[in-house]
Amino acid sequence: MKFARFAGPIAACSAFLVACPADAAEDAQFLNAPATSLPTPKFAAQFQLRLRLPEGRGLARLLLDAGVSRDDAGAAARLAAGHLGAGAGGCTALVSIERSAGTTGFSLVRVQLVTDATQTVIERRGRDLVVASDTAARGTPRLV
Repeated sequence: MKFARFAGPIAACSAFLVACPADAAEDAQFLNAPATSLPTPKFAAQFQLRLRLPEGRGLARLLLDAGVSRDDAGAAARLAAGHLGAGAGGCTALVSIERSAGTTGFSLVRVQLVTDATQTVIERRGRDLVVASDTAARGTPRLV
């Protein structure tokens, strides 16, 4: 027979497959820990606005009309004073705002003020708004 030479190894392997009673010496230990709930995810939304200030003033009013908190709108207007292009054609403000769950209004994340001569960025760093950069505007766009 052709398969006779495999009979020995097959019998040895099948001996391992035969069910034999297990001797479990370990006992399972269950902990009675209090059930805790996982933190629920909080909805947060971030929006970008493009505001045009042709006269170079009125940033605080536009932010308040958009629903930004009074403190953030006032702080951004104070920091933006002198960077709005008043008397020089005004500016465009690119504004990022966000709303977290459980809050009623929006908080200001970033304001980028672009005039013909300068670009100013106001950002949130921690709890405060600061002027992150104030640079001269380029005549031609830089392609990367």
